[in-house]
Amino acid sequence: MKTVIVCLLALTAVALARPEQYTDKYDTVDLDQLISNRRLLIPYVHCILEKGQCTAEGKELKSHIKEALETNCAKCTKAQKGGTEKMIGHLINHEAEFWEELKAKYDPTNEFTKKYETELKRVTVCTSWFNFNAVTLCACEGHGYESINMNSLIAFCLFAVLAVALARPDDKYTDRYDNVDLDEVLSNSRLLQPYIKCILDTDRCAPDAKELKEHIREALETECAKCTEAQKKGTRRVIGHLINNESESWNELTAKYDPENKFTAKYEKELREIKA
Repeated sequence: MKTVIVCLLALTAVALARPEQYTDKYDTVDLDQLISNRRLLIPYVHCILEKGQCTAEGKELKSHIKEALETNCAKCTKAQKGGTEKMIGHLINHEAEFWEELKAKYDPTNEFTKKYETELKRVTVCTSWFNFNAVTLCACEGHGYESINMNSLIAFCLFAVLAVALARPDDKYTDRYDNVDLDEVLSNSRLLQPYIKCILDTDRCAPDAKELKEHIREALETECAKCTEAQKKGTRRVIGHLINNESESWNELTAKYDPENKFTAKYEKELREIKA
C-alpha cells in the first residue's frame, strides 16, 4: 500500500508541475476494437516505425514518443495514461515482433525497457483489475494485484499516447467525389473502362480515379475504415458489378491489390452474391 500511495503522490506532483499536456483531440478511445482488428493496428505501428504513411493521430504520437519517455510522460492526459496498460500488454503478449521493433527504435540502449521486461510481460488483459488514478494495475498470475513502481510508470507513459492514438482511424477520405452517378458509370463500359485502366496503371487517371487508386490498398486492408457511408455502399455495388459482369477486370484488380488473396478469398462467396 505504501508503494501505491507513493505512486499516487508522484502522479499528483507530475500533474501539478507540468506546464501543458499533449492534445486530447484523440482521447476518444475504443481499444477493444483496435486490439481485435490487426488491419486497424498495423498501419499505425508501421507509421511509428517509419515504414508507412502516418494518419493525423499517428503523426502526433510519433512526434512525442521520445519526449514522453524522457519526461516520465509529464504531458500525458489521464486518458492517455489510462489506456497504456492494455496496449502494452497486447503488444508484448500478442505482437512480440512489433514490440521488439518499437523498443529497438525508441529505446535502443534498453535503458528503460530491458530492466522491466519481466514485469511488463505480466501486464495483460485479465480478469483482475485495480484502477488507481487512471493507471490500471494487475497481475494475471494467481489473479492477485501488484503495484507498479515509478520506473515502470516511465515505460507506461511512453505508450500512453500510443494507446490513445491507435484507438481510432484517421479522418475520412475526401467526399469530393461522392456524387458520382454509379448507375451511369456501371451501365456504360466507355465510362467504366477508363477507371479500371487507371487503377491497373495501364492508362492515365482522371482526378477522381487518381484519388480512388491512392486509397484502394489501405481501404482493402482496413475494411474501408476511412470510407464515408456513400463510399462504403458504392464500393459494394461496384464490386458486385465487377465480379458478376466484368470478371476479367476483377481478376486483374485482385492480382494487383491482393495477390495472395488474403482479403478477397475470405469474402468471395459473399461478394458473388452482390448483384449490381
